Amino acid sequence: LGRDFVPPPGPYVLLRAPHSSSGMATLESSCTLPTAEGTVLMQVYHDPATGPDKPWVVSSSGDLDGREGVLVRLHDACFTSEILRSVKCDCEAQLRESQRLIAAEGGVLIYTPHEGRGIGLAKKVAAYRLQHEQNLDTVDANRALGEPDEARTYTCVPLMLRNLGVRSIRLLSNNPFKANALRALGVTVVRMESLWKADVSDLCLSYVQAKVARMGHIAPPSPKGELPARRGDQGASSASSAPSSCSASDSSLDASAAELCISCDDEEGPPLFRWARPYPEEEASPLAAADEEEAP
Repeated sequence: LGRDFVPPPGPYVLLRAPHSSSGMATLESSCTLPTAEGTVLMQVYHDPATGPDKPWVVSSSGDLDGREGVLVRLHDACFTSEILRSVKCDCEAQLRESQRLIAAEGGVLIYTPHEGRGIGLAKKVAAYRLQHEQNLDTVDANRALGEPDEARTYTCVPLMLRNLGVRSIRLLSNNPFKANALRALGVTVVRMESLWKADVSDLCLSYVQAKVARMGHIAPPSPKGELPARRGDQGASSASSAPSSCSASDSSLDASAAELCISCDDEEGPPLFRWARPYPEEEASPLAAADEEEAP
């Protein structure tokens, strides 16, 4: 991104700018599949935006045609956790819990090929090395490689949901980026439902804290007490000024105030990326909505 490029303060997310693909996603094949959680309908899609060697897999349970508020998990591939059982993240645990919850009430699991938040396995492993050798967090390691915080796109997801007859969804996720991305594509996201595993490693807690503080994720309950301090804080706290296109005050933004957000573009930044806060200005945080529901 260049040594002199200064990110805006607060929990901004550096996104890869949208790009056009050569065509729409297509359903390649489908079958019923017996699993440990029951029988599911498995569908395999090809998306030109991600390439022929990176299929999208949809696993659905129950009769979803015409249903509102369907439970949906948009889960991105994680080779290190799901295959090698790495304890640096909780992706495998989230995947298994999602399967259990979806089997219990019906819903959709969409397994995407977006390894490493979309930068791919090789660059994800390179980022891991920077985290270890230079004490960077997940955000700064990506940026040190010239990669955005988020490189994932979900343009094919509305088609997958329409093919199942789903009218609106409850998104099983801690990441507001996913809800915003789907809403921008016309998907009705009724609400987000957070997903946390109670017992994770200290390495994973550090990773989660970075995502909460740097990317506006919903904060987890803390069974081990306070989450450890972020190791890398350069991107969030060292910047002295926001880009000129961001007119909102950032003085009140911190890890617990991710709802104070507004989308913006950075005209001075690199052309392949754009800055955006985790939530659109007109929307309340799912945390704030939950607080209102619980109020007497």
